[in-house]
Amino acid sequence: MNRQSRRLSRLLLAILLLSFSAAALSFIYKMNHPSSSAPAAQTPAPLAPMVSDEPASPLGPATQPARDAAPPAWPPPAIDTPGHAVEAAVRLTGPATEPSASGPSLLARAQAKTDAGRFLEARAELNDALQSENLDASQTDSIKAMLSRISQTVLFSHRRFADDAYGGVYVVQPGDNLAKIAMAHDCTWELLSRINGIEPRHLRSGASIKIIDGPFFAVVEKHKFTLEIYLGGLPGEKSSMFITSYPVGLGRDDSTPVGTWIVEPHRKLKHPTYYSPRGEGVIAADDPKNPLGGYWIGLTGTEGQAVGKLSYGIHGTIDPDSIGKQSSLGCIRLRPDDIAVVFDMMVEGKSLVVVKE
Repeated sequence: MNRQSRRLSRLLLAILLLSFSAAALSFIYKMNHPSSSAPAAQTPAPLAPMVSDEPASPLGPATQPARDAAPPAWPPPAIDTPGHAVEAAVRLTGPATEPSASGPSLLARAQAKTDAGRFLEARAELNDALQSENLDASQTDSIKAMLSRISQTVLFSHRRFADDAYGGVYVVQPGDNLAKIAMAHDCTWELLSRINGIEPRHLRSGASIKIIDGPFFAVVEKHKFTLEIYLGGLPGEKSSMFITSYPVGLGRDDSTPVGTWIVEPHRKLKHPTYYSPRGEGVIAADDPKNPLGGYWIGLTGTEGQAVGKLSYGIHGTIDPDSIGKQSSLGCIRLRPDDIAVVFDMMVEGKSLVVVKE
């Protein structure tokens, strides 16, 4: 081999070695620097343990919300419910202690109205609830107690209510007197004198006075020892308005007959003489031993056990401790202050008294 051939061989060998070295270097580089487009294997991160303030369910773990879900707001936002919707809900579901017509808001509304001087509105709303008969005993007593307080202003005070459906204001005409005016309105002159604070002889033409359109009615409930006063009709009648209630004493051994009575004409007496059926003789009106307590309202039976019964009535007592007990001979007893008012309300020949068990 000549010198030229040896030089060519060395050149080719050098090129071959360089090519082999370049290939080797490229392979090593690829092994140490993998391509970014190839997916890299990743070790899954361990899940963090879930922490809860709630006790574990005996039925197993509850399904957890997605981690990217927004947590619920707490406390939850208030819902602005219209008042009429709240009242509708009360009527439909009803609180445990109040009926649909007289939820707790009824007494609150009535009190608010009386505080604002709107006595007639409060009375009408309460009486409508009472007439609905959808009340238990406790609710009935609460409404009657408030109606009785309202009556102290609307009926028994000197304050006048021109728009009162059960009375109003009357202008005295020439020739009028209290008895004549009272007769035209089915009430008594004594009641008109009481609620106006005026003596009959002081009545003057052109004056305005307070009037009541009667007659009044009474209901005695023997098991409660109460006498309730109504205006415009007996309970259950559309026009009936509860006025107030008084405690009473009744007949010994359940001797007060149940049934319907009417106040007997010409048998309402002040300072009556007592004719004892027990052999005590006649006790004068001014005798401290007279058990009638200064008033007598004679009754005539018209229905039930009352029919044919004689010498029964409503009267006062000289024994206040007998109220709430069965102590009389069958009559209905009232405390001295109470019988004075009831006497003024009862109208002869028109006021009915119903005695119930």
